Amino acid sequence: MKEILGLATVILMGITLYMNGQSEISTQNQFQQWQSLHSKFYTQIEEQYRRMVFEQNKKMIDEHNANPENTYTMAINQFADLTKEEFVATYLSSEYSQGLKKKSIKAKSQSIPNESYDWRNTTTVRDMKSGCISSWAFSTVGAAESYLTVVKSQKLLLSAQQLLDCDATSFSCNGGVPYKGLDYIINYGITVESVYPYTARFSPCKKEGGPYTINGQEDVDDLKSALRQYGVSVFVDATNWQFYSTGIFSNCEDNVNFAATAVGFTDQYWIVQSSYGTGWGQNGYIYLAPGDTCGVESFGVRAL
Repeated sequence: MKEILGLATVILMGITLYMNGQSEISTQNQFQQWQSLHSKFYTQIEEQYRRMVFEQNKKMIDEHNANPENTYTMAINQFADLTKEEFVATYLSSEYSQGLKKKSIKAKSQSIPNESYDWRNTTTVRDMKSGCISSWAFSTVGAAESYLTVVKSQKLLLSAQQLLDCDATSFSCNGGVPYKGLDYIINYGITVESVYPYTARFSPCKKEGGPYTINGQEDVDDLKSALRQYGVSVFVDATNWQFYSTGIFSNCEDNVNFAATAVGFTDQYWIVQSSYGTGWGQNGYIYLAPGDTCGVESFGVRAL
């Protein structure tokens, strides 16, 4: 009997070691596939570190998705080799949002059961890429594009790069605020991305202004009311957005570090457009829980 028990223990240990080995191989394969998909290349030492970060992130994502109490899911995406701290430092900026004035909470427009607005077809999701904290510029052009599409019937892809290079009141790839970007469009006009393409880095201004303009801008005190007309630039806390995939998000901190474009709502969530590309979130969008989730109602501004 002892011999049988001993043999069974050895077999069980062998199976466990085999399964652990298979799991490690599977994770390595996933990392290599992810590297290929996102064209990530490292030195040998850096690759060891990035693979470790990838594995830790994958474990965290799997644990999150296994919890039925969570209202949203996570997924591996282009940020999978970054720690949370690296993601915040690379893609978010609170330094130049200090001048923003938080809107006072006023009586909001009355909600209508099953009411919804969706302006996703009035603007375009784009990818800010790493090395340039340019969400403010994409939020600016997103708000302007939505206004021009709805009000002036001009469906355009405006140049965020022109704002980065030519708006002297902002700080280019080091951050900025959308109301200053809208001021630039009011004063000088703006051109389209095909004329002034995005490079994800600052360069001397190549072309000032352009033929497309807006008449003015205004602060948004009632986001739902404004979104009944067209998209709105918002400044939010995106600290925990790194691996958002689907569902309704409310896991916010108390920061103001990312400019986005609110493009609609239902009675269940706000629809917010990111500048992380269509491979992030729900084809580039995140659904935020109702109310001032992540500050979405606090710093809105729109084109006029």
